[in-house]
Amino acid sequence: MSASDEASEGQSGLVQTALFGLCPRCGAKALWEAPAAFAPTCRGCRLAFADYETRGRGLYFVLLPLIALLMAGALKLDEAVRPPLWLLLGLIVVLVPSAIIGALRLMKCALLLARLRAAGVLP
Repeated sequence: MSASDEASEGQSGLVQTALFGLCPRCGAKALWEAPAAFAPTCRGCRLAFADYETRGRGLYFVLLPLIALLMAGALKLDEAVRPPLWLLLGLIVVLVPSAIIGALRLMKCALLLARLRAAGVLP
């Protein structure tokens, strides 16, 4: 086993970090405080997530195309299948927040991992 394998053995990847809220450094399940908001620090290794969190308008480049895609999909579904309004609204209420939160988690984790690597916290 090489030194780089030993250094990255306990670290989680992008998908595990985003979906399960695993700390990128120690693997503790402590990343998310809310559905798409980082906890201030890791309970396991005390890594300060707030110092590396993306703020501002950068995530709009992910959200706006996703929302447009979801709207186009809802219109195509309505045009093709003509489901009852209650079913369409039910799908929208479940699908849209899930897709937005999932996309936010993936993007925020990707940016967090990139910032941690650039700062030298992760190899």
